[in-house]
Amino acid sequence: MPMRWKRGMITWSSQSVVAQRVIYGVRIAFGFVLLLFADAVMRLRRVQEERSKSRLIDDHAICQQRVQQFYAQRNTYLTGITMFLGLILISTHSLIAQIVTNGNASSAPRIVTSGPSSTKAEVERLKGKLVDANKEIDELKRKDRDMETLKKQADSNHDEYMRLADRCKELEGQLASKNESKKDA
Repeated sequence: MPMRWKRGMITWSSQSVVAQRVIYGVRIAFGFVLLLFADAVMRLRRVQEERSKSRLIDDHAICQQRVQQFYAQRNTYLTGITMFLGLILISTHSLIAQIVTNGNASSAPRIVTSGPSSTKAEVERLKGKLVDANKEIDELKRKDRDMETLKKQADSNHDEYMRLADRCKELEGQLASKNESKKDA
């Protein structure tokens, strides 16, 4: 089918009063199917509880319970799938309506408020921001280098302090041993 026809059908279905009424009817049917789904789930639970509580020996009664469980499961699955497909139908229709609305808005003529001069001004403003950002990056790099230098100086000062403290203890130990040797003499 040609794209022109498809576009026409999509536009008609998203703007048609008949299509809106059909979607409204689908939403109402969705509500009824939701009630049927809740009933099917409750019936399935009830059948399973009855089956677990009763201990039947008769083959006919066992077969009857299995048939009831089958019908309950079938109804649950059918109403669940119907609800799922109804949701897909409703969401697809709303998505198509949004696409058509946005397509019409984008195909409308646009009023240009900015000309070439405002574009040049915007470029110049952005270049100025770029220069400022580069200056800030250079400043941060310089501060980072200064911080590394300061750390190296602090480490070397700490090492020198520890060396001098060890030397001081050594000299104090020598002085103390000399004082003891003088006292003994």
